[in-house]
Amino acid sequence: MNNNFKIHSVKFNFVMSMIMKISSYIFPLITIPYVTRALGATANGKISFASSVISYFLMFSQLGIPSYGIRECAKCRDNKEKLTKTVQELLIINSISTACSYIALITAMIMVPKLHEEPVLLIVQSFTIILNMIGMDWLYQAIEQYQYITVRNLIFKTLSVVLMIILVHNPQDYMLYNAITVLSASGSYVLNFINCRKFLEHKTFHGEYELRKHLKPIFIFFSMSVAVSIYTSLDTVMLGFMSTDKEVAFYSLGTKIKMVLATTVSTLGPVLLPRITYVLEKGEENKFRRYIEKSLHFVLLMALPFTVYFTIMAQNVIQILGGREYLPATLCMQIINFTIIPLGVGNIAVSQILTPKRNEIYSMYATIIGAVIDFALNWLLIRRFGAAGAAAATVVTEWAVACVQIRYAWADLKPAFKKIPHFALIVSNVVSVAALCALVKILPRMNVLIVMIITAVVYFGVYGFTLMITKDDLIIDYGVPAVKKILKR
Repeated sequence: MNNNFKIHSVKFNFVMSMIMKISSYIFPLITIPYVTRALGATANGKISFASSVISYFLMFSQLGIPSYGIRECAKCRDNKEKLTKTVQELLIINSISTACSYIALITAMIMVPKLHEEPVLLIVQSFTIILNMIGMDWLYQAIEQYQYITVRNLIFKTLSVVLMIILVHNPQDYMLYNAITVLSASGSYVLNFINCRKFLEHKTFHGEYELRKHLKPIFIFFSMSVAVSIYTSLDTVMLGFMSTDKEVAFYSLGTKIKMVLATTVSTLGPVLLPRITYVLEKGEENKFRRYIEKSLHFVLLMALPFTVYFTIMAQNVIQILGGREYLPATLCMQIINFTIIPLGVGNIAVSQILTPKRNEIYSMYATIIGAVIDFALNWLLIRRFGAAGAAAATVVTEWAVACVQIRYAWADLKPAFKKIPHFALIVSNVVSVAALCALVKILPRMNVLIVMIITAVVYFGVYGFTLMITKDDLIIDYGVPAVKKILKR
């Protein structure tokens, strides 16, 4: 029985994903400056701490289902009956793990004194757990419904910004802002639950559920999630326990900026995971290799200039987004920007090679190694260096993890690395950095936002122009035609 939903091209899905990622720039530009000034560092630190704590229970409730669900549903998306059965089996497992997660959360709130301080914050944040369960975002990614995902995402982000401006005005409003962040992140999952009937059988499945076959791969993905969470959320949690709320706020701001950049660089990862799984299932090896080549080229094309530009201009970025109170976060941002490259390349190794080929066990090894390194470095560095120490620990960890991931995916990555136009990328970065440094020296004193606009236009303009001159494939094949279309309109 075939499904009747439309599968768009990779290019269309990429555009939809890019729109969503661009919104990740625009909305923080609106919200971060407003919230940091309205709430202050202490209130923001409390919310960041609560969010980080809940992220552990969310991770436990999801197990490894988000990544595993994409792969398994992509394999059977042409058969509505099999797809429905797979989704129902994963939902049953997810429901059990969610119930266990809430029991663990309630126990922790009773037993841990630190969690007694802001119980309402934690309770409100915990709604993300059940909303993620019913949301089944993995289903929509598996069947490549990126247009729906993007539109839904934009609607809820816009609604959240409006509510924030109307309701959040001073530090006493941090409870309201906490609820708005939950709505922004997870509110749209209610629509997912309602909308999923379009893609699944309406009748109840009367056969025998095969829950056991999912358990081993789910727990492998879960082990990876646990390890990844240690060196993403644990930094903030350890800062909360070992340092001050202000240090948490400084680190959180630097991390948010880095995450926007890293997710933009890794845009193709979520788009290509279901498509690569599908083509491998069909035995189309040549298509698989072309996808890896284009993806690696795109990551390096974006990651190198992002790392350099936002490291050089970090103080201006922090001043725009957080104000002078957050200037101590500058060093943290400069350090943590050096995770953008390993995050991008590691994403290709995991989501486009190891996971589609069912070799996720190697990714688990990498993340466990990373978790151990991150915990040890955080323990050593946070007490002495605060947010900057946590940032340094994260950089070392991400590079270590990426090296292990690349090692296991090297057989497929090596041919792609050989086809990267290294000369064009190196020359373009050197020329654009030289132009930026010269410009910064001659610019008169002016508003920091104007400085950022001028320097960004010059830096990325020179970068793109140099890539055209050196005839970079990706720019010539996709960038130039896209610019011509825009100019014609």
